[in-house]
Amino acid sequence: MRANVWPLLLVLTPTLCAQTEPPPGPFTPVIAVDPSRLPPGDTVSTRELLIPPKATKELQRSQTALHSGDIRSSAQHLEKALQIYPHYLEAHNNLGSRYIELHEYEKAAAEFQKAIDLDPRIVQPFNNLSVALFLRQRYRDAEAAARRALDLDPHNSTAQYMLGCVLATEKRNPSEAMELLHRTEVEFPDARLLLAQILLRQGVVNEAKNELHSYLKVPGVEKKQKVECWLARLEQTLATSACAQASTR
Repeated sequence: MRANVWPLLLVLTPTLCAQTEPPPGPFTPVIAVDPSRLPPGDTVSTRELLIPPKATKELQRSQTALHSGDIRSSAQHLEKALQIYPHYLEAHNNLGSRYIELHEYEKAAAEFQKAIDLDPRIVQPFNNLSVALFLRQRYRDAEAAARRALDLDPHNSTAQYMLGCVLATEKRNPSEAMELLHRTEVEFPDARLLLAQILLRQGVVNEAKNELHSYLKVPGVEKKQKVECWLARLEQTLATSACAQASTR
């Protein structure tokens, strides 16, 4: 269960094929880094019983600071919790999320890896590690983390989206990337932007335009103005190309 989801902006800068007008700037797919409580169960309950009350209190103070918008203070409370109890899996996972918000991506990756080392059967730290590695442009490592998350939960939408982002960014396995992005485009509307970029690289302009129009139909999307500009420039390029072809006949 995901009580809270923290959106992170991942900047992708793929180069589109020469026949099409590129988007008017890099697009930033929203990736969910999950700092919520870990799944319930006997193993988790046993682990929680081992956590000292002082460490739990620091976690609670971290949440209070987070809700007030003080990310740095939230991270400091988590650091204190881990000084008290270094095996605090949830604190490692949450601290990694705070580090990402503070743009300290290497430190974030280290915390997610520590959470994984404590229990490699939980999906969230693998997803979060994939995000941190992606932000460091360590795409092959990000791919490995996303695939491991999918090994644990083949239907996990965040892992599918992350893997799709990696493959789209590296311009590898376009069929797999498109399948993953199609699966997640409802939960992650920015998947449609990545799909459009792949389709444009393949020269399938009308399908790319359909993805962009579908994105614009989603209520409250963040990149509406940029995508409208992208579409307008694409239409202009297509019109210019059509006129040039007509004049040569």
